[in-house]
Amino acid sequence: MLEVQPGLYFGGAAAVAEPDHLREAGITAVLTVDSEEPSFKAGPGVEDLWRLFVPALDKPETDLLSHLDRCVAFIGQARAEGRAVLVHWVLLCHPGYSVVA
Repeated sequence: MLEVQPGLYFGGAAAVAEPDHLREAGITAVLTVDSEEPSFKAGPGVEDLWRLFVPALDKPETDLLSHLDRCVAFIGQARAEGRAVLVHWVLLCHPGYSVVA
């Protein structure tokens, strides 16, 4: 998991595999850009986790622009409320980078 600025993280599958990873970083909101929605293991802190899932394939023709406003609003609202946000994608591919950029 990489903190790109205070309260905003990039991460792959390992970042959400264990609730401890999220808790240790203070992450309380997760935006997932992937073809499958992740399943989060139950644990303290996960029950109040804000989540947004954006279905996207790891292909150049994937339309991310149609989801951009919703993603930006999710990140913006979470940050405005003092939440740390993880932008999560499984393959560390272009969808995650595109959304946060």
